[in-house]
Amino acid sequence: MRLIISLLLGGCMAGTVAHAEDRNPFAGRTINVLSPYDGSGSYPQIALALADELPKRLGAANGVAQFMPGAGGLKMANYLYRLAPRDGTNIAILFDGTPAAQLYYAGQGVDYHADEFIPLGTLTRGDQSVLIVRSGSPIKSVFDARETEVVIGGAAAGAGNVVVPRGLNLVLGTRFKVLLGYPTMGSILLAMEQGEVDGTVINWSNLRQLKPDWIANKKIRVLAQVGFSRHKELPDTPLISELANDERGRQTLQLVSANGASGKGIVTTPSVTADRVALLRAAFIETTRAPEFIDLMKKQTLDLDPQPPDFLSDATKRILATDPAVIADVRKVVDSN
Repeated sequence: MRLIISLLLGGCMAGTVAHAEDRNPFAGRTINVLSPYDGSGSYPQIALALADELPKRLGAANGVAQFMPGAGGLKMANYLYRLAPRDGTNIAILFDGTPAAQLYYAGQGVDYHADEFIPLGTLTRGDQSVLIVRSGSPIKSVFDARETEVVIGGAAAGAGNVVVPRGLNLVLGTRFKVLLGYPTMGSILLAMEQGEVDGTVINWSNLRQLKPDWIANKKIRVLAQVGFSRHKELPDTPLISELANDERGRQTLQLVSANGASGKGIVTTPSVTADRVALLRAAFIETTRAPEFIDLMKKQTLDLDPQPPDFLSDATKRILATDPAVIADVRKVVDSN
């Protein structure tokens, strides 16, 4: 009799667990949060914060931040699209140039379709980047680079610190020379300190987080902004698209500026079922409202302004719909050595 009762209770317990898993497909699972960069910049810190906070709101067992640097963010995007399990257990922070890189490097390292990633939301409304040089540089404006060569530290294919200076060379005739191969933004900033490069292109929020003393002590000069609107803290610094002399040039530099349009987009893999997507999106919203997460983002000096999934979808579609002639113009300089 005791054996029968034990078997019955065991069956009931198993049934309870099974029903719980049916109600919550993430119960007992590990949520992997992918970052396209490692080091001390905003991407890995956001990944760590999401891995700590989001699984709690999914009822998952735990979260793990995974850093997948390589090819300026393409390595992570390719992995997420081609290899990651399509069950909602893998989410990622898209590198800013994900949709634009698809246009630049079709058949040349891009193995994803940006519009097929499923958006959960964004952390900001857009993250302006800035073109900076060391204060000791003779360059006072972008136009000064028409006469003097300026060495810019860059990562790899699709990175803003590669595409932006080359786009300016195309449209304005500047002489920015991109030195490729830096694995992290920290390594580029170190190269600036050592005089190996003159400047770079970096997210404004990332610069505030990594080198606040550079801003406070005027150790760098901000030449221009990269984005669709001027940052509230830089009202007198021009957008690169405002420097163009004609409409074709303006459109070209707007495409170059598209890297900041995604607003730190958070996505999961294609083909995740609708019920799991709904749970992920709800957990993301709850996470962005949690005091613990807000405090962590303040420490990263991120302008937290979460946006719904459609914000990222619309931005991606707008970028991918760029005039092929403009894309061809930009690809010429992106592909150059």
